[in-house]
This record gives sequence, C-alpha cells and structure tokens, in this order.
Amino acid sequence: MPHVLDYMGDKLTSDDKRAWSRHNVVRGITALEKLLKDSAGKYATGDEPLLADVFLAPQLFVAINRFQIDMSPYPTLARINEAYAELPAFQAALPGGQPDAPSSC
Repeated sequence: MPHVLDYMGDKLTSDDKRAWSRHNVVRGITALEKLLKDSAGKYATGDEPLLADVFLAPQLFVAINRFQIDMSPYPTLARINEAYAELPAFQAALPGGQPDAPSSC
C-alpha cells in the first residue's frame, strides 16, 4: 500500500491517505474473518503455523498497531493473532525487535 500512497502524493491530505488506507485494511480483514471463521485451526490454516500465517501476522500487526483497528468484530483473527504472540519466531520478527528499527515501532 505504501506505493499507492506515494502515487497519491499531494492529491490527498495525510488524513485522507490514512482514512483510505484504514478503509481498505478493514475491508481486507473483514473478508479474511469471513474466510477463516469456519476453517481456521489454532492458526490460519490449521494447528501448525504455515506460510499463510507468515503473511497474515504482519498484516494483523499493521491493522492493530498502525491503524488501531478494533479486533472485537473479528474474533477468529484476534484469536489467531494471540496465538502468533506466543511463538518466539513471530515475536522475534516484530518490527520493534529489528536492529534497524526506529524508536517509534
């Protein structure tokens, strides 16, 4: 999404860009909740973390931490995200834990 926001450049205010981004993040997690609610295990596609989880975890992190999305309407995704928080490899991959992370992560 950053490349789209760059393309928008001065066409939108920063508040408009944030609202547009937030709207699209909500659309995505709403669709994912519907997709996973009846089929997810402990993680997105079963009881072992797989490639889908590697891609989903950062998206949930951004939704929650950057866009302050309330996860209560998305109980499946909230539960899966809590399961990610228990995994040392996922904890180590968080942006704030990276050696080059800015202090705002």
